[in-house]
Amino acid sequence: SHDMCTCDRNFQGADCSLRTCPFGKAHVDTPRGDLDASLAIGDHNDIILAGSTLYPYGITEGFPLMSDTAGTVIANTAHDYMECSNKGLCDRINGLCECLPGYDGAACQRASCPSKANSSTPGSGQGERSNTNFKVFNANSAFHGRAAEVVQRDQCSGHGTCMTIEQLAFLDHGNTYDLWDKDVTMGCKCDPGYTGP
Repeated sequence: SHDMCTCDRNFQGADCSLRTCPFGKAHVDTPRGDLDASLAIGDHNDIILAGSTLYPYGITEGFPLMSDTAGTVIANTAHDYMECSNKGLCDRINGLCECLPGYDGAACQRASCPSKANSSTPGSGQGERSNTNFKVFNANSAFHGRAAEVVQRDQCSGHGTCMTIEQLAFLDHGNTYDLWDKDVTMGCKCDPGYTGP
């Protein structure tokens, strides 16, 4: 009625030319704050913005609704579903996440296993692409500007298997790990004769 585009699913922007990237549980999360300028932060069930292309089911100001296994609602929680899991930037041209060093997956939803080899993820290799040489000390951006589709290589230095924390706990005398990150925190199970992260 006012010459405004209604975008198809996974597209956004005034002319619907921008892509929406995959969502995953946020590794780190904060409340969004006073979005409606009411000088108060709404509860987890107070929908402020509904029907946007990025958040079709709405968005709240406070922490997301989370509950424990008994069904009790927990205050001040986190790990809501966020674009690129809050660990990457969305390449709006092709709809792919470009993950921060140390994270991978379509939505940057899991931690990368350590690797001594160079990879497409800045900060996970050696030399100029390592964290110390690539990002931390020279203050360069960790992003190339376009998401890369190259799979990380030589995880666990080729002498181990990359597994979830849930799997690693189970292999350690049948322990159970059932927290929010059971499928996203990764580590190496070393082959016999090898140690280290």
